[in-house]
Amino acid sequence: MKRLFRAILILALCIAAVAALAMTTDATELKTGIGIVDANGLRLRAKPNTDAKILATASNGDNVVIIRKSGDWYLVNYNLYIGYMHGEYLEVKERENINLGDGSIDPAIANMRSGPSTSSSLVEQVSKNEKVYIFGFNTGWYKVKYDGKVGYIRSDLVTLLEKPEGNRGSTASGSSGGSSSTSLGQQISTYAQRYVGYPYVYGGTSPSGFDCSGFVQYVYKQFGYSINRTATAQLSNGYSISYSNLAPGDLVFFGSGSSASHVGLYIGGGKFVHASNPSSGVKISALSESYYANSYIGARRIVG
Repeated sequence: MKRLFRAILILALCIAAVAALAMTTDATELKTGIGIVDANGLRLRAKPNTDAKILATASNGDNVVIIRKSGDWYLVNYNLYIGYMHGEYLEVKERENINLGDGSIDPAIANMRSGPSTSSSLVEQVSKNEKVYIFGFNTGWYKVKYDGKVGYIRSDLVTLLEKPEGNRGSTASGSSGGSSSTSLGQQISTYAQRYVGYPYVYGGTSPSGFDCSGFVQYVYKQFGYSINRTATAQLSNGYSISYSNLAPGDLVFFGSGSSASHVGLYIGGGKFVHASNPSSGVKISALSESYYANSYIGARRIVG
């Protein structure tokens, strides 16, 4: 009997541990509302107190996705950063028309319904990593467009990929040094690295599948920059940077002569992130690796 009890207890603990590992703050919790910032310079902090590290600073009128309330604070997603904002400076709405941009489906299949309820009729089933466009929020559900159809998907099944349209605030890395090219390049570099592990698809330009130039084009688009589509065409974007002056956010090119067959985004420390190939997808590599060292043809700086 004791052995049986111990076995059941161990099994229960294992299930709880797996469930805890599977939870992520942004993707698995049902969101509770949209917050509208009602102050200039509202700070997003790592913890719910005024001594905690500042992650970003929001402008008046900026939008945040509220995950849950924590005392006088709210845990929120602001411009893809997760942290806390004081509730005194947020106007909270359970229903709101808001352009949140693209979102990626997390489970193997997500039901898209005609209304914000599990009892509403099924409109479509959307597969893992497929991209939906979010343009509204209603009591825990995102209002989305997918494949020409409009419907609702539970907010715990979708990971946001873009900051809300019109948000003007800055991240902590940009707030101390203004909007310098170095700080913005670092922000772009950090953002690009969140896609490590995403699939490679020839001709792909979205999180459902990237090719090399489609990947860097997509990343820069999230920061308001429009760059050319192919690697060779991207050689005419921005301006040339020497190898010794590479900074995070710069584009690094590989190929022969004036023709680029591959492009990635420099992240610092002699490394770059890129959509490599179908077998490895988006990954981080070193410029010193023999293939890249031998085929490196130059770099371009887009910001600054």
